[in-house]
Amino acid sequence: MFFLRDNPKAYKLLQKQLSCIGCQVELDFEEEEAVVRGDIEKGPGGAFGAAEQWELQVDRVLINFTERYLCYHVVEPKKAKILLQELSFVTDDIKVYREGGYPVGVGETEAVHEKIAILEKSLPTRKELPIVEKLFKLVEEEFNREMRAKYPEVKINIGSAMVTLEGPDKEVKSGANTLEDLKKKVKEKRVKLSTALMTFIGSSGALSKYQTHFQQRLRNPVSLEVGSELVMSSLSSDALDEAEATLQRDFDVANVELQGALAAPPDLDGLKEILFKAKNEANSREFRVDISFIPGTGGTPNTKVQLVGYRENVNKLKEVLHDYQINQIGTQEVLNLPNPDMIDCFDNILGMIGMKQNKVTLKASLFPYPCVLVSGPCRLVKEAKQGLISALASLTSDTLVLDGPGALQYFQAEGKVGKELVESSFQVIVKEQQGVHSANVQSKPRSISSLVTSGLAPGPLPRLRCNTVGSNVAIKTSLEIKLGSLIDAQANVLVVPMINKNLTSTKIGNSLFQKAGNAIKSKFDSVAANCTVAPGDVLQVDAPPSLGCSKIFFIECLPWDGVRGQSALGNALKRCLDLCVQQGYSTVAFPVIGPGVVLKYPMKEAIQVLMENICQLGLSASSGSLTTIQIVIKSGYPDSEECYQDVYRHPGLNVNQGGEAIFRSLTSDLDEITMTVGGGVKLQLVFGDITDETTDAVVNTTDFVYFQNGVCKDILTVAGADVEAELKAAKYTRGDVFVSQSGEFPCEALFHVCGQNDAVVIEQMVIRIVEHCESFGFESVAIPAICAGAGGLDPGVVARAVLRGVKDATSSFGLNSLTDIRLVLFKINVFLAFKEKAMQMFSTAVINKASLPQKDVDGAMTKLTDLYQAQCSSQTFRKEELKDLTQDYVKDLKQLVETEGLYVELSQGTLKVSGLNNGVNKVMQMINASLHGNLRREVRVREEEDLYARVAWCILGHRGNWERLPKTANHSLENNDVGGRIVDAQGDKWNADLPRMEDTRYLGGQTTKLKRLEHLPDFTLPLYWDNMAAGEALKTVELLPSYAEYRTVKEAFKRTVGKTVLKIERLQNVHLRRAYEAQKKQISDKYKQQGGECEKLLYHGTTQDNCDSIVKTGFNRRFSGQNATSYGEGTYFAVNANYSAQPYYSRPAADGSQLMFVARVLTGIYTQGQQNMRVPPLISNQGDHDRYDSVVDRVDNPQMYVVFHDNQAYPDYLITFK
Repeated sequence: MFFLRDNPKAYKLLQKQLSCIGCQVELDFEEEEAVVRGDIEKGPGGAFGAAEQWELQVDRVLINFTERYLCYHVVEPKKAKILLQELSFVTDDIKVYREGGYPVGVGETEAVHEKIAILEKSLPTRKELPIVEKLFKLVEEEFNREMRAKYPEVKINIGSAMVTLEGPDKEVKSGANTLEDLKKKVKEKRVKLSTALMTFIGSSGALSKYQTHFQQRLRNPVSLEVGSELVMSSLSSDALDEAEATLQRDFDVANVELQGALAAPPDLDGLKEILFKAKNEANSREFRVDISFIPGTGGTPNTKVQLVGYRENVNKLKEVLHDYQINQIGTQEVLNLPNPDMIDCFDNILGMIGMKQNKVTLKASLFPYPCVLVSGPCRLVKEAKQGLISALASLTSDTLVLDGPGALQYFQAEGKVGKELVESSFQVIVKEQQGVHSANVQSKPRSISSLVTSGLAPGPLPRLRCNTVGSNVAIKTSLEIKLGSLIDAQANVLVVPMINKNLTSTKIGNSLFQKAGNAIKSKFDSVAANCTVAPGDVLQVDAPPSLGCSKIFFIECLPWDGVRGQSALGNALKRCLDLCVQQGYSTVAFPVIGPGVVLKYPMKEAIQVLMENICQLGLSASSGSLTTIQIVIKSGYPDSEECYQDVYRHPGLNVNQGGEAIFRSLTSDLDEITMTVGGGVKLQLVFGDITDETTDAVVNTTDFVYFQNGVCKDILTVAGADVEAELKAAKYTRGDVFVSQSGEFPCEALFHVCGQNDAVVIEQMVIRIVEHCESFGFESVAIPAICAGAGGLDPGVVARAVLRGVKDATSSFGLNSLTDIRLVLFKINVFLAFKEKAMQMFSTAVINKASLPQKDVDGAMTKLTDLYQAQCSSQTFRKEELKDLTQDYVKDLKQLVETEGLYVELSQGTLKVSGLNNGVNKVMQMINASLHGNLRREVRVREEEDLYARVAWCILGHRGNWERLPKTANHSLENNDVGGRIVDAQGDKWNADLPRMEDTRYLGGQTTKLKRLEHLPDFTLPLYWDNMAAGEALKTVELLPSYAEYRTVKEAFKRTVGKTVLKIERLQNVHLRRAYEAQKKQISDKYKQQGGECEKLLYHGTTQDNCDSIVKTGFNRRFSGQNATSYGEGTYFAVNANYSAQPYYSRPAADGSQLMFVARVLTGIYTQGQQNMRVPPLISNQGDHDRYDSVVDRVDNPQMYVVFHDNQAYPDYLITFK
């Protein structure tokens, strides 16, 4: 109403609108009303309903009017005050009134809104910004600088955890954005410092001190925060770098190892007193340095002193410690002894040279090698060590060998007093030693200037020989597989091939000439000129001194022709072995003759000829003095690995026809090597496939990009698709170990690593692998040669890096879980590189033997000889007294002879026993007692023979092959009469647990399995078969992956086939095997002179439809032509599995799986096959009817064999693969 009164324009507008409907308005300020009057009759609508229509028209006019004009009430005090004071707000069209104590602006709506907006913009804004105080201090100076320059009207108030900006709204908002941008620009740098140094910085007040220092010295402040790392923050990267450099320069931590006497009281207490005094002086004004003493781990006597603080003060304390070590505390040094025999009598030596142990202690020790530990004050230790070095340099030693038995027993018992008299009379020290076959007595020094050693040793003790029914022939010969060059072999005899009586016709012969020159050529030419040679003959040549052998056997060879050359080579090899036995040689070295570029033998054929002849010698009882046969394989050739595997796994090495081992031992340069490293951890170098490992953790090497090559492919094939998917999805960081589930792999977890072809990374990776094993509580881990395979890194570099990582990890950490680390190496060159580096890194010291002057020795040696000979006698036993000695009594007699140190001589049926009187008398008593027990033993022998023909008890050998136990053990086990112990064919003793069918080695504790086979009346079960029930003709046995038999079949298959083996089954068909063995005997008898039945393990692909028929009825040549008849209408077998694995021969089933037989095939003598052959051709056209046993695809290098007699092949195993 007031506005209408004061604004004529608005009032006129209202009147005009009302006049249009015949009305007028009056303003009544007393009643505060606006009254509208009008004539209803004159209005629109007439009389009917005129009043209602008129009111509606008036209401519409008033509503339109109030929508055009606005009353704006201002209740906010600040706005109200400004509105009342702001004169510019009131105009002709806008008025301000008071109502209820608040101002009200009235005017046209749009104009009022514009004025209110201007009013609000002119109001001051206040904004509160929450802050982190430590972060704000980093940006405060820069923030204030920018606000002063850009937004001077904004006031800044800094409170607790809050910054308040007050001023114009726009500028306040810009200021808030400026603060937020600065906070985002703060950079962070994390510095890894030792835990001790972090603790010191946090507790010494250095944190605030250096923050203040950086604020004063640097353009931008730097904040410091101590946690697991030192975290530095600032707006400037340069400030962070300078702050880090300052801290690294000003602070230090030093660890000093205390050893010997200094590591324990009272020297340690004295050191603590001096160091703590120096520490207190340094910290008199501020905390500058701290000291802690850390005891050694694992019970070691070492103590570590840790100095941490300001570098200046740490260095001063290190000087204090060094001075104390030099001048005041005790120390210990090690002096090598020139002769290990000095250990036991070292105190006597010191007494005789007059060296007293007052302030310096001298203690002889065998560990880690023969040495003297010199302990005492540092200065005196050095003096004593130098004097002892001079004294020991003059010492020497000598040995007296007594050519007779029982010397050791005599001088340790009744002859002890006489020995002591010799020591006293001649001023020497006598020490007994056990020789190779006898006893030694060594005498030690009387004085430092005449140290004497003398010894007693009887001659070699001959074996006691006695022909007794049922006695076993002793196994004497050992077989060694060596890697290297034949000309470097250490053997009595080297066997070398030649052609046409030409020394240099083969590579080996040429190498001999290169090494020995004209010396070998002249000897060879001299022998060759006086004889003629045919293929298979042996030329014996004396070796020149430059070669490490006595004799060289040159054998005349023929290049490969499939028949004649092979026969000649076999005859020559047998002749060489016979000559070694006849001439009394103990060692002979053979190469694998034939597979070279000159003779061109197939590898498998060359190995077969060599191994058949070596095994034949092992089976015979005529090995004589030949104790060692070496097979030398040249490494570094593409086929070296295959050659080694074929030799090492040759079936003939495991058992002979009676089921007993034919060699005393089989060793190889690739045998597993075990050594104990730091923390007692067992480190093993293993030549093998890592997919055969069953350790808790297995390490996979990968680049995390490609997963189908090398070790990674093999491991993922076994582990399965889930593990591969997990690995592909892994987020790998350089240097990390990614741990995944094991899937189907037989371990707890898989560790995936990337060596990045960097030796340093590999070394650190091995350390992290050990750390992970500890964190997971794993006891064992298998690690491959990281980056030596697909990575292409030099094996020597990899070996050094891996072994350093093992050494550092096992010596630096206190390991509580990990006990076994297996380095599994797949390549020969890689294994040899690791072996070489391991021997260097973990080798023990080599001790050179000292010599002693001979003065005063001669008399002592003569007197000792006289004393011994006076106690000896001999007794001869007639043939009649010996004829009924059983093997058991011979064994007991032999043990008594060895125990008493007696000498035994057999001549024309008589037995002469010589030695100490007491031992000879015991032999007499034993022979007399044996005569009374013959009848009982004969009965036992007959029982054992009868049982041996019916029942076979077998023991699982260390190479995974079943070996038949001897007759005595067989009888004892069958009758549960083991007495807790049995003896195997090698003479090893075992404790039998029949309920568990297990054997435990008496020495060593290794456990293995027992098995009982009961033969059928007309069929002897093969040793590797499982037992079969009565009437059971067919049995299928699925092999477990843990079986050595499984691994052997799998490894042969995987050499040429990259697919995954799903299952391997052994097929035990009595009828088929009986027929096969009969055919085998027929062929064996037929070619007895040429070397036997020529049995081979070959492959035959099949389908599910044909598989069951072959398993039950064997191979049937009548079905020839289903796949191929290129070489005759017989049954086809492949040398390599990859041929038979082709889908054409081994058709995949619906699930993609395929089947393949591993068959035993009697190939005999073979020739070239032709397409329409129904039987093999005749061997000759001379009228006889002998035919070849089989045909092949090519005679010079057969890859396919075809047989025409169903019984010539037996399905041994069935492989299911995919």
